[in-house]
Amino acid sequence: VVGVGNIYASESLFAAGISPTRAAGKISLARYERLAETIRMVLSASIAQGGTTLRDFVNATGNPGYFRQTLNVYEREGQPCRICETPIRMARQAQRATYWCPRCQS
Repeated sequence: VVGVGNIYASESLFAAGISPTRAAGKISLARYERLAETIRMVLSASIAQGGTTLRDFVNATGNPGYFRQTLNVYEREGQPCRICETPIRMARQAQRATYWCPRCQS
């Protein structure tokens, strides 16, 4: 997923049930449409919670973002999936981290 950043790409793929290892050409139009809607939902949820503070981010009013507390896969490598309890996996691609649940995202 290009253009939304690692956090939101990982979370959107999880919510849409799409594996980050699946080739783009192997994803159906229906799944692409579902992913587009999921990206909008994930970004809206993050905005509503003030963004995602991982280290020292603060918003325009000086407050941290609280979306991190609801992350399902990002920076949760080895921890159980909140849905199925399968350990979350992580892979690096060009110095970018991608997180996913191998069971929920087939």
